Amino acid sequence: MSDVVTHGFTHVAPLNMALKRTYTSTLIEVLYELIQSLELAPGTRLTEAALAKRFGVSKTPVREALLLLEREGLVTIVPHAGATVTWLTVEDYEQQLFIQDALELPSLPMIAERLTMVDAAACGQLITEIGRMRAARDAVRYQQLVIRLHLELFGAARYPRLTQLIAGIQRSLRRYHPVFVRPFDANWDQEYDIVVRRFLHLRDGDPDTAARVVRQGHEAMLAFARERVEVRDPIVMPYLYPGASQEDDEALSRQTDT
Repeated sequence: MSDVVTHGFTHVAPLNMALKRTYTSTLIEVLYELIQSLELAPGTRLTEAALAKRFGVSKTPVREALLLLEREGLVTIVPHAGATVTWLTVEDYEQQLFIQDALELPSLPMIAERLTMVDAAACGQLITEIGRMRAARDAVRYQQLVIRLHLELFGAARYPRLTQLIAGIQRSLRRYHPVFVRPFDANWDQEYDIVVRRFLHLRDGDPDTAARVVRQGHEAMLAFARERVEVRDPIVMPYLYPGASQEDDEALSRQTDT
């Protein structure tokens, strides 16, 4: 570790802070990917000591990473007990879709107006590649390309902050893809249809139809998710809050009693 000596005093070189930020940033990215891909499943307990040992770092960057992940809603921290990967819920899924629509739908007329031939060509190439990944069932690459398409498409609005917010909500929705979308071909096709038709209508200067396609498509996907929970689908239930089934049963019982 290098030091800088100035006027008889020894100061830690700025590189140390840069390294600290690098460790924390890298750890956040790794943990984020593990949680979003469900490799760290909901309910998994995360301790600073275990994570520090696993990744070969001190507890300080681990603690900072967990605090940032808590802000993202991906972990819940209990003092002196560690962190737990948050459970998925239909309510959160609905909220994520609502936020996505609240950001995207009002901007569609602007995108249809400002989309250039270069923008449209770039998005068209991504649509083609997304279709290939859907056919190959390569969910990881498919999701990466969908996020890229959002960046390209909504980047046409020329509002960088809007693009950043939309990319963030897209990343948050990734966690629900392996639960409510990927295992069910009909629902995956529904999502793919939204992606394709939204672009085509925007390219053709028809933002109203594009908005209707998105709104109706998301309503259908949310209804499908609720149905899977209602029938206690064994593919879905392991990722949902354990008390969800009991709470639903109790609610049904109250309705029956009345």
